Amino acid sequence: MAEFLIYNKDHWMDVPSKSRPELTGYENVKQKVLDDSSLSLEQSTLALGHHEIKHERRWQRGDIVEARRDGGPRGRLEEASFAFLQVPSISLKDGKAYCVTKEDPDYTKARRREHYIYMVGLILDSHKTAILTDAQFRSRLKVKK
Repeated sequence: MAEFLIYNKDHWMDVPSKSRPELTGYENVKQKVLDDSSLSLEQSTLALGHHEIKHERRWQRGDIVEARRDGGPRGRLEEASFAFLQVPSISLKDGKAYCVTKEDPDYTKARRREHYIYMVGLILDSHKTAILTDAQFRSRLKVKK
């Protein structure tokens, strides 16, 4: 049986900034670059481009981080940021196929992983674990386009 480690929290770029709550972390950094008068137009454009790529490649809720054997050890801090999906009908070898990152020579793709899990409405137990049938897993499995 495979157990999937799923990213299950909002990334800092998607939540309100602590210093400027009206902006997300992403928008706040972008605004700081635009407001920085010490940067030339070229430096500012380069910084914004780098920040945009970083934003597109951030971990997002539902990203499949890892496939591991069921019942393996869990880190103490994993439960704070991750959910665990156990799928009895999928072997560990087959599960690792969902953890592949697409080749991207330009380093600009929108997700770190090709596959992700639709997390809305997924009920987790007190250990942040859900056991899914093969059909349930496949209905929640999405492929990045």
